[in-house]
Order: sequence, then C-alpha cells, then structure tokens
Amino acid sequence: MNIAVAADGNSLESQVSDRFELCSYMLIVNMDDLTVKVINRDELAGTSLEENLAHKVLEHNCEAVITGNINQAAFNILADAYVTRYFGVGHSVKDALELSEKRLLKLIKEECTSNHLH
Repeated sequence: MNIAVAADGNSLESQVSDRFELCSYMLIVNMDDLTVKVINRDELAGTSLEENLAHKVLEHNCEAVITGNINQAAFNILADAYVTRYFGVGHSVKDALELSEKRLLKLIKEECTSNHLH
C-alpha cells in the first residue's frame, strides 16, 4: 500500500507540510517496505500545481495522503478517487505514517483554508 505525504523535505525525518499545494516534496511511501519515491514540487510547476500534486497521488495508487490544509481543487480530486486524507501537521513524515496506521491522525473531511477541521 502506498501513502503520499506532503513534506517540507525529501526524507522520512522531514516535517509534514502545512499546506498541500505549498509542499516542497511529495513523498510516496510504500508501507510494506518503507521505500520512498520523492517527487520534487518544482518538477510539477504549472498553473494548477495543487491539481498536479493530487494527480501524482492518484498515479501512484496511494490509498491515503498525509498533509496540512488542502484547497478545494485538490481535495475534490482526492475525495472523488476515495483517497483518505489525514491531517499530519506538527509531525515528521515517519511519525505521521505511524500515527495514521494506528488511526490517530484526524481525518480531513472537507477542504480547508484555515486550521479548522470538521
């Protein structure tokens, strides 16, 4: 199973990004062996970066994404594809992955532009 993490750095020790569309890297983590594919945000530059990031999550068959706030366009793409969205701000990628496996991260149930979750 793959999980995508919007991160400020390119390793499991990096912090989860505050905002999906502003992450420096998207880490695609294979939860079976913890191998990581690193996607540099700069490689996806375009008019709809958040949509490009969301499509990368889908291309890698991720069952979930761990991020901070997420805007409407990206949220809709992920929700329509039944990708679970977890709020992982304040944690390293590694810690957020462990917390998500234990179902201890809050679910992102709607797009958010502030730190409120519903």
